[in-house]
Amino acid sequence: MFLAGLVSILILAGGCDRPLPPADIYRTDPPTRVVDGVTLPVFHTAAGQLRYSRSGFSDGARKRAALKAVLSFFPEDRLECGHAAIGLAYLHLEPDYRFAGTGQIRLALDALLKIRGTYADLPDVMAKTHWTLGWIYTDLMALPSKGLPHYWQVVRSYPDIPMNLSPAVPWVNLVSPPASKTSTAPPSVPKKFWAEVALLEIIRNTTDKSLAIRAFDILFRKYFTGPAAGFALKAMLENPVLADHARPQVSGYLQKHKANPYLAREIRLLAAGETP
Repeated sequence: MFLAGLVSILILAGGCDRPLPPADIYRTDPPTRVVDGVTLPVFHTAAGQLRYSRSGFSDGARKRAALKAVLSFFPEDRLECGHAAIGLAYLHLEPDYRFAGTGQIRLALDALLKIRGTYADLPDVMAKTHWTLGWIYTDLMALPSKGLPHYWQVVRSYPDIPMNLSPAVPWVNLVSPPASKTSTAPPSVPKKFWAEVALLEIIRNTTDKSLAIRAFDILFRKYFTGPAAGFALKAMLENPVLADHARPQVSGYLQKHKANPYLAREIRLLAAGETP
């Protein structure tokens, strides 16, 4: 189950929420404030503060303080605060979600359920919240009956909410802004949607053939060009009950998707009835 969930995590990798504007630019060192005993830089905007919290800290205390800073410094910026709150909820599962205890999982769930009530009017926050609830219930707690409804909620209510690259703060620009006025925005990447990965998890975790087929058909109709399509096709072909429904899609998929030769090879072998 953890291996299955890992594929979705890899699809999500680099796909955090939405594009954020370029980080705040300082010509001198930024001002600082102390949060939970940790000294943090203070940015001009909530977006800049949130980007700082995603700087890949090895220190969990600094990561937690950085996320709290978004909520403390910019309470009026609810979108960024919502994403910071999700980050704080996930921290309950660290340092390794695979070995999170019951108490850690309960704390994460409680925090996410609170977010669901507080930020119900923000689709970007809700899509990620429901997806994360589905993942915790399904992968960490082995309770698909509780997790699948959250995945379906993403599909039905937030079908077009993307996950986009959200890089960490470019520290060089903070201290010494470049002379060029050329945009330093990250290069564009193909859009990934919370709903397509939710559909993949439904296919993997449901025991209801009709629901798996329904999820697969939606995925191939609406998100055929996305990264989840190939993994969904592979999952269907691996299941003797579902393989016949998926097999007609193999040729079209392989003709249009050239980026992952290893996945393509596995799909070809499975479609031919062989073991990868």
